[in-house]
Amino acid sequence: MSERRLLVLGVGSELGSLATAFMEQHPEFTDIVGIDVHPPRRRLRRTEFIRVEQAARAELVRRIVAHRPDVVVHMGVWEPHARVGTAEARIATGNYASAVCEALAHLRDLSRLVIRSGIEVYGARPTVTPDEHSPVAPSSTYGHMLSELEAMLHETAPATATVTTLRLAPVIGAHVPSPLGRLLRLPVVPIDPFSRARFQVVADDDAARAVAHAALHGLHGVVNVVADQPTTVMEALRRGRRAMVPVLPRTWPIATTLTTLAGAPLPDHVAELLQHGRLATTTVHDVEYRPTHSTPDVLSRLYSWPSVVRIGPHQPRTRVA
Repeated sequence: MSERRLLVLGVGSELGSLATAFMEQHPEFTDIVGIDVHPPRRRLRRTEFIRVEQAARAELVRRIVAHRPDVVVHMGVWEPHARVGTAEARIATGNYASAVCEALAHLRDLSRLVIRSGIEVYGARPTVTPDEHSPVAPSSTYGHMLSELEAMLHETAPATATVTTLRLAPVIGAHVPSPLGRLLRLPVVPIDPFSRARFQVVADDDAARAVAHAALHGLHGVVNVVADQPTTVMEALRRGRRAMVPVLPRTWPIATTLTTLAGAPLPDHVAELLQHGRLATTTVHDVEYRPTHSTPDVLSRLYSWPSVVRIGPHQPRTRVA
């Protein structure tokens, strides 16, 4: 059993820390370093965490090269309106990607590179279900961010490395900051009344297991990681007993403003999903890449989480003489 030095970028995210916890269970990884802007969301027993700001490109390159990793897992991706706005997400994702590309030029002995991407790269295709061989045609900001990330890392990866690109469906989990998850939990959700488009998601633990498997046994190429049994937005709202408000094409900007005021910003890739759906399929038959939870199961878990209950200040009773 060969020993491997592992580097995880984006270890501070919920998905990053969960995937790293799975990778810690494998003794092949003997020296694990995690880098991110924020500390991991869970306790990691064998991982050394290094905090590096996304704008500190030189420091990030130095830290990556100094570790001399055999395996690099890049999950330094900021989804718009998950934790930061669209402009900040694009800048942060681009900064981390640029630093990784510069560092890869110095890692000529790298054996494996895992890239976290998403099925948003396929764009809005309501009548087509793309697989790993379908062309990339992003039609949202997040889709363009991910396609640019993939292109940059593929161009700079050493010839010695096996490069696995994981295109994940929208990741839903109890602690995952998901703009789609926030939106679906609103009491009233805007939908296109004429759309019958379907969509898929993936549970956070299924996505994390796919990342861990790719770090250990990843194939060279693209893998779509999507849950089975696609559903429609209307079916999802019925499952969660949510009300819907019909939105006509020209009134989506108004709906976006209202959902933002309600605490669930609506970035363009989520609005695209509501109108056109988001599907993908996979031609990779490795059972370790196949999610165990279906899309309806993931949504049922989403709606089972406790809601925030606001309790007002206690008012002492006044005694009447």
